[in-house]
Amino acid sequence: MPGVGAVRYSELRQGGSVVLARHGGTTLAYVADEDSRAIHTIDLAKKEQIARTSVGGAPAQVLVLSDGRVAVSLRDNNQIEILEPGIEPSAPLTSLCKRVVPDEPIGLAATADDKNVLVTSGWGKALTALNAETLAPSFGVDLPREPRAVVVDDSGERAFVSHAVGAKLSVIDLTEGGAHEVRSVDTSVTTATPFVARNGNSAEIRRSASQGFALAKSVEGTDTLSEQPPVTGKAPAAPKAPSPEKTPKAPLAAPKGRIFLPMVTVSPGDPNVRSQAYYGESRDGVAKEAPMVNVIDAAAERSMTRSVMSLGTPVTAECLLPRAAAARGSSGTLFVTCLGADSLVELDTRGSDPIRLERRRWSVPAGPTGLAIDDAGSQAVVWSQYEGTVSVVDLSENSTTGVELVAVSYEPTAEVTQIAWGRQLFHTTDDLRIANDGVACASCHPDGRDDSITWSTPEGPRQTIMLAGRSANTAPYGWQGKHGDLKAYLGNTFSRLGGSGIKGAELEAMIKYLEKMPAPPRNGELSEVAAQGKDLFHDTTLGCAGCHVAGSGVDKVTHDVGSKAIADLEQKFDTPSLLFVKGTAPYFHDGRYKTLDDMLAAKDNEMGHTLHLTARQRTALGAYLGTL
Repeated sequence: MPGVGAVRYSELRQGGSVVLARHGGTTLAYVADEDSRAIHTIDLAKKEQIARTSVGGAPAQVLVLSDGRVAVSLRDNNQIEILEPGIEPSAPLTSLCKRVVPDEPIGLAATADDKNVLVTSGWGKALTALNAETLAPSFGVDLPREPRAVVVDDSGERAFVSHAVGAKLSVIDLTEGGAHEVRSVDTSVTTATPFVARNGNSAEIRRSASQGFALAKSVEGTDTLSEQPPVTGKAPAAPKAPSPEKTPKAPLAAPKGRIFLPMVTVSPGDPNVRSQAYYGESRDGVAKEAPMVNVIDAAAERSMTRSVMSLGTPVTAECLLPRAAAARGSSGTLFVTCLGADSLVELDTRGSDPIRLERRRWSVPAGPTGLAIDDAGSQAVVWSQYEGTVSVVDLSENSTTGVELVAVSYEPTAEVTQIAWGRQLFHTTDDLRIANDGVACASCHPDGRDDSITWSTPEGPRQTIMLAGRSANTAPYGWQGKHGDLKAYLGNTFSRLGGSGIKGAELEAMIKYLEKMPAPPRNGELSEVAAQGKDLFHDTTLGCAGCHVAGSGVDKVTHDVGSKAIADLEQKFDTPSLLFVKGTAPYFHDGRYKTLDDMLAAKDNEMGHTLHLTARQRTALGAYLGTL
């Protein structure tokens, strides 16, 4: 309970799927386990689970408040729940209250004065500030697609929010009495090679970005940032664990006032040109998907990372699905967990792209989605969701092997075990049966959704389609509708990506996961405007419901609606499902429309009969589509 039970570990004020607390002289870890829908309490000294607290949904993150209460974001129930610790840490936490917030709350952070709890809503595309004592809403702002982590800078004047898709970082003004303006930091980069240095045109080609799930901020240190390494045309050697005699004994000089954004830069290719390989292209020695840590100057609100270069690492070592990050004050380093590669990496923060400056690496159980640093205890705590295991990693100087494991209590059914197996395969980044360049299914489908990217392919431009909630009963599959079931479509996909394919029980597990993967929450209630849109959708003169059967279904037929792009080989395309369409921009197979209204007002296709609709009618139709 407040003032008696466990209290906040540090002044970081940032949530995660694992966070630390203190009870007397004992350090505790609170773990948000979406699979068991529970918060597990781990005693880090004893290396054992001492309590389990069931919560009212799938917990995405936890945050310890200034008085020791614990905030939990319930991702599937659109709620924030507040829990209270007891006198003994071995007792389950007690639920105090809940607050409904915009769809799919994920990221949590406290403001510098501890007056508000900040909540990002992934599907709801919003940031909400709740009064820390009463949970009453203080303010809310709209954000771009798929916001995830949130962190407040040292000044307390700004919140920074990462996005799972899109090459941007959102900045929200937290000044009391202000308008809470939302600004954007461009995190796209160019490719650093001798070719770029000689050719000014190539330098203008900017790479997009994805996988912005995590954020960390510098904890302490100097106020310097080294310049980007000079372009030499020679890729650096693969990172190795430093030998004892080469490991620096003095703490590194960490930059102050920096926000670190682990991400993946993407080269999707020119949509007007058919590429030689499927889905994007390597450019000047850099893979189509390459890891990076973008360094943001918090006060200037700008990226200090301008380009990406090849690391020369094997695909098994690339951090292509970064999921959690934390800075360590005493060493001035940054730690990042890598989903798929199942690793924890330590990076030097003094460069303009820390991913190039790897110091150490540890193997951890599958699915590392959470990370917290116990600096005083010189250890990292990693939550591996897929294996239900907490790793306590020794951060002592020269250590690369000291990992102790704590399994949480959870006994899944056989079906849940099969789905979990499929989930792990879906997120594996080094399986050459899936792709010859090491990317995972989740590389293009973060959280089973889409990456908001239109890729160049040998058949023409192809926008990534959302899978979550859409895979079951929407055959045929593919933009040309050539595959009657998921097994055939997956086999074709692996082949197109240069993979040898997976078969048997593994393939069945992946199919089961695709059919059951968590979809975003849906609000089926119709507003008056959306009800008007529903009438328009089912009006036979418009023809929407004729192809998109009942809104959520498909007619299983390909159509020529006059949408062939310059690089397309074929002109007929499969009718896609409209489920969750409001969150899957851009639209059409080639991503030509940025918004639903752009699509409904467009004159360059023959899809339906919407040109006669007024602006108000288009708004109503769009409102209805947003409920599907």
